[in-house]
Amino acid sequence: RVKEFVVQYDGSARRSVDSSAEEEFYRPCPVGDTGGNSCSHDIVVPHDMAPPIVVTYEITPFYQNFYSYQTSVLFEQLEGKEVSQYEIESACKQEPTRLTASGEHIYPCGLIATSMFNDTVEFVQAPMNDDDPLPTFDWPWDYERFQNPTDYETRANTSWLYDRYPTVISKPLGVKSRRFVDWVFPSFFNHVRNTYGYIDTPLSKGQTLTLRINANFPVESIGAEKRIIISTRTGLGGRHNMLAYVLLASAFACLLMVCSIAAIQACCPRRTGRARFAMLAPSVTQMLDLDEAPEVLAQTGNQPPQGAASPGAPARAAGLPGVPAFGATASEGTIRAL
Repeated sequence: RVKEFVVQYDGSARRSVDSSAEEEFYRPCPVGDTGGNSCSHDIVVPHDMAPPIVVTYEITPFYQNFYSYQTSVLFEQLEGKEVSQYEIESACKQEPTRLTASGEHIYPCGLIATSMFNDTVEFVQAPMNDDDPLPTFDWPWDYERFQNPTDYETRANTSWLYDRYPTVISKPLGVKSRRFVDWVFPSFFNHVRNTYGYIDTPLSKGQTLTLRINANFPVESIGAEKRIIISTRTGLGGRHNMLAYVLLASAFACLLMVCSIAAIQACCPRRTGRARFAMLAPSVTQMLDLDEAPEVLAQTGNQPPQGAASPGAPARAAGLPGVPAFGATASEGTIRAL
């Protein structure tokens, strides 16, 4: 069973659909007017938790899936390739995503690279392993694409990632830093949830942890909330109650449709090639035996086709080789229609 607890530290207090009341903590630490804020809060662990324990940050709502946002990146830069100024301006259309206020060239450019989550958190009694260079997705070939340019750190008049985000970007790794790679690939949903680090020591129920937060990522202007999620994992991953609700609702809908189809087939069976609801058929005399046509025609108000034989007359299919007869008796009108 997945065990977790959640600490919300910015935005309006709101319960998460994936956690119970005892697993929710609200410890405000908003970004200050001067651009940063440091806080320290005590958290009582609600469950016994065995490692590996995953620490995840969440920002909601945050729409990385907007087209103008997810296309504001130049992947050739992230691959360490030489690019022209025209390519940079075409991909990173907003000037503040290409140049700093002092005129330095931003590398890499774009909205994604200039809006990176840069809050830092730590648990004093449970150190985190947050230096793992590997990203949290399972496509190593994508991670291997990320390369720094050949003149990394030596190019003049350039603002590198570690210059803008010194607390979260490793200078030796640059664009290969795990947190940056996770951030570059946009979230499909209306929130961002990425791995921050791992706790390799067990946590005990009732244990008090001191959470230290350095808040630098402002969300007040967009009305978003920030959370830290501490969770164990199973073979199926972490907890996601909303996904479970969606799957259960889909299964119930499928079961309802199957029962409806079975009931229709049991109560209103039909012969193959014949309409179940004859009165709704546009050309009913072409789909029924002539013996049944008069009753249906009387109900629908239609007239029998010209040349139709009287009820019970044998079908005369002479001159129409290969045309099958519908039942023992069929009308000439039916044969002509075929």
